Amino acid sequence: MSEDWKATVSRRPLLAALGTILGVGVVGGAIYEGGHALFHRLPKGPYGHLLAELGDMPSATRVGRAVLAEMPDFRATAVAGNVRRGLAGRSLPVVLTEDAVEGRIDEVQAWVLPVTLTQLCGLAASQ
Repeated sequence: MSEDWKATVSRRPLLAALGTILGVGVVGGAIYEGGHALFHRLPKGPYGHLLAELGDMPSATRVGRAVLAEMPDFRATAVAGNVRRGLAGRSLPVVLTEDAVEGRIDEVQAWVLPVTLTQLCGLAASQ
């Protein structure tokens, strides 16, 4: 009474349906990820290109306000130059790790942060 399902299903229509499903998934994924890549915007302001790797701008700005409160002589243009030279084609996580390993840290309201992160947060709050 039970028929062999292999005998009742043709191979070509089955492969065409599976290929279509796979193709729709690939195209949908490409459109989704392409939209993020095409419409990703840098943070606004003169230092947006430096702040792009921070990710969470509201938190960075909050920490930056504390940095500016504790460092009244913070000069954004000088700090931006230091950060540019420090990054110099390297990723932010690498630079932050080097800061921590080499003891370049700041304490801001009980936060112990790498100097580069402190500077970037200060730039975020100064915009």
